[in-house]
Amino acid sequence: MNSYILANETFYSALIILIFIFSDATPQISIKIVAAIALMVSIFLLVLANIIYIIYNMVKGKEKLKEAIKEAKKKRIEQEEKEREEEEERKRKRKEKEEEFSKIPDETNNVS
Repeated sequence: MNSYILANETFYSALIILIFIFSDATPQISIKIVAAIALMVSIFLLVLANIIYIIYNMVKGKEKLKEAIKEAKKKRIEQEEKEREEEEERKRKRKEKEEEFSKIPDETNNVS
């Protein structure tokens, strides 16, 4: 799914850039011809990527897609829990360091 989205975003970006070049921003005909060819190729690749993704999902089937979605949700929840635990651990360590740092001046005053 990420590859499909990446491909779509890449082709959309190429279309935006090529449309600007194909407009009156560039007066040279040779550059416009190259931009027109690249524009047609980008549109073709965008349509092809969408058709391939649709066929892939049809072949994969409804049940496997639902299973993949459930699995992805489970992994995301586990990852979020892990990140939450790591953040709590960092906060705990930072608090311990602050407490240790605040105790040091008191001990040095007693020694002197």
